[in-house]
Order: sequence, then structure tokens, then C-alpha cells
Amino acid sequence: MKKIKFLLISLFLTTTVQSIQAQTDNDSLEISFRPYASFRGHLAVYDNEIALQENVSRVGAKIGIKKGNLTFLAATELHLSLFQGGASFNVDGNENNDFLDVTTVKNNQAFTNRIGYIGFDFEKYGTLTFGKQWSVYYDVASYTDQFTIFGGRASATYIGGTDGGTSGTGRANQSVIYRNQFGDFYLGAQAQVRGGDNNHFIDGFGFSAQYQIVKEIFIGASFNRAFLSNQLINQHRIIGLDGQPTYYSAGIKYLGEKLTLSILGAVEKNGDFSQGAYFNSNNDLINPTVVFDAKGFEFFANYQFKDFSVHGGYNLYIPDRKNIETENNQIPVSSNFKVNDVIFGLNYQPLKFIQVYAEQRLSFGRNALNVKDQSVFAVGMKIDVSKTFNTKINAK
Repeated sequence: MKKIKFLLISLFLTTTVQSIQAQTDNDSLEISFRPYASFRGHLAVYDNEIALQENVSRVGAKIGIKKGNLTFLAATELHLSLFQGGASFNVDGNENNDFLDVTTVKNNQAFTNRIGYIGFDFEKYGTLTFGKQWSVYYDVASYTDQFTIFGGRASATYIGGTDGGTSGTGRANQSVIYRNQFGDFYLGAQAQVRGGDNNHFIDGFGFSAQYQIVKEIFIGASFNRAFLSNQLINQHRIIGLDGQPTYYSAGIKYLGEKLTLSILGAVEKNGDFSQGAYFNSNNDLINPTVVFDAKGFEFFANYQFKDFSVHGGYNLYIPDRKNIETENNQIPVSSNFKVNDVIFGLNYQPLKFIQVYAEQRLSFGRNALNVKDQSVFAVGMKIDVSKTFNTKINAK
């Protein structure tokens, strides 16, 4: 009898403790906080010159507050200009300029905004985020944007020397993005709500779809359309602009234990722009903004050894010169206008947080004004540090 009483009391106490523990878990908040920093700089040699450049150094933080099956998200990331130097060859460091805004002088502020968003993680129901963030178009365009410095010039992501913020192809401005995974399918949908004066309820939208064929192989496709004012298009004041900017990309990537391979193709319509040049009827030199269509191809490969890796790849971006004639039948961009880059390099990691890199870009293309693209060799260092803090507190 005593044994039965003891077992009943033990069972009651165990059940009570478990009930209290479950109630405590339900009433608690799980908080994660991850600050990080990446300091990057190199010496670049080009045009018989040598320059000290920063390589898109950044600082940021991510926070998550979880209650049950719902997590509240927030993130920020700032571009840190270490050396206050001049031109950099990493297009990931392009600034947040407006579509059709050709910028010839860069702002050398110590800090500029790269990322900033808030949102929700609904676990199996996906994530919903609001702010300046990597676009769904970049979900696929990122397949080949893996070089240390160069690359990313043929995917129509960083259009017109911008960060793709206004167009919605890169770090999309004022965007609402939903992402979810259904088995081996990864889906994304995006809308931009910038409040632009363009006679459209939203300012752009996009989609991405990826499928994991096997553990190491992914295929994907993405689409994005930005909305400009119909009046701006119909007035034909911008040379070459005859429709809304539209972007397509498709790619495949292999992520092996040591070998990485990725291929990307891109097509854009009315989606990129540059400064052109022509002579008007008075023989004055005019430098207008010119919008053009283009096709792009990117390839990236990397092989990882124990402490170092070697990589190489190719960028080809061919603008279409049709339908960009001026009033006196001149074409304001060069017939040689294209991106044609061969890239190769290596990375060495002597310590956990430190990486030494060297990368070479051999450029065979020319810009819209027929100026030859610069071939560049760079050698530098990258220091990455981060720390994740987790805690649990009572929600009441």
C-alpha cells in the first residue's frame, strides 16, 4: 500500500512539474541577437597605377524574438568606408541611386545603408519581411555573384551603377517579400511600395522559384518588373525607353563538398541605362541618359582545399543597340559597348577569422562611350567576426 501511495505521489509531482515547465515555456520569449562585422581592403593595380581600396566592408546585426511558432525579425547592415578612397571595382558596393540617375561622383560617407528590414517568421508558413533587403530576383542571380571582388556585372542586378534598389533587382528598396519552402521547392514573391508618382498602386513586383534536384544541385528562375510613369515612357524623352523595366534570370548551381559550379543567364528589357554621347543639329556634344535592352551570361567555379581555395569565372553582357536612335539618327552608345570579363583568383585562410585574397580581372569590353574597361589585379585581406547570443525571458 505504501508503495502504491509513493508511486501516486511521484506521478502527481512529476505531472505537476511538467505542467509548470510547459506553462513556463509557453509564457517565455526566446531572443537571439547576432552582431557581425566584415572588414575588407586591398591594393588594386590598374592603368599603371596602384590604389588602396576598401572592398565593401560592413557592420550589421540581426535579432529574432520568438513566441511559440512565431518569430519577430529585424536586421540592419551598414556599408563601412574604411579608407575613404575613390573608385572600387566591386559592384556590390554600388550606392542606392534612383533609376535613370547616372552618378559620376560617389558619396564618400563613412556609413551608408545596405540592409534594413523588419518582419515575421511563421516557420512552416514562411517568412514575411518589410524594408530594404535582398530581392527575390537575387535569389537566383546570386548563384554566380560569388567572387571576392569582381563579377556580378552581367546578371542585370546592379543596373546603371546602382545597388538595384529602385529597380528591385538587388537590395530592393521599400519592399515586401514573402518566402517559403515546400519540400524541395523554394518560392519567393515581392512587391515594392515606395509611394512613387507613377500612376501604379505598387512600384514593382517579382517572383523566384528554385528546385533542389538532389542535395548538391539547384535550378532556379526569377522575374522582376519595375514600374515607371506611363507619361515618362509615352513622352519618349529618354532615349531607348519604350516600356516598363523587366528582368528575367535562370540558373543552375552545384554545391559539392569541395567543388562549386554555377551558371546564370539573364535578359532585361528597358532595364539598364548608361550615359551616351552624340552631336545635335548645332554640332553640340550631348550626353543623354540612354536606356537599353541586354542579354547576360555568368559562370563561376570554386575548388576548396584545406586552407585555401581557387576560383574562376566569366561575365558577358551584351547590350542591344536597336531602337536607341536620336532625333538625327545617331546611336549614342558605342558599337563596342559590352562587358567581357575573365576572372580568376585564390583565397587563403591562415586563421579562423582572417582571409587573404588575390583576384585578377581581365577585361576585353568597353563602356557606352567606347572607353576600354580596366583590367585589374588586387591583393588584400578580409576579417569576418560574428557572435550569436541566445537567451530566454518571461513574456509577462
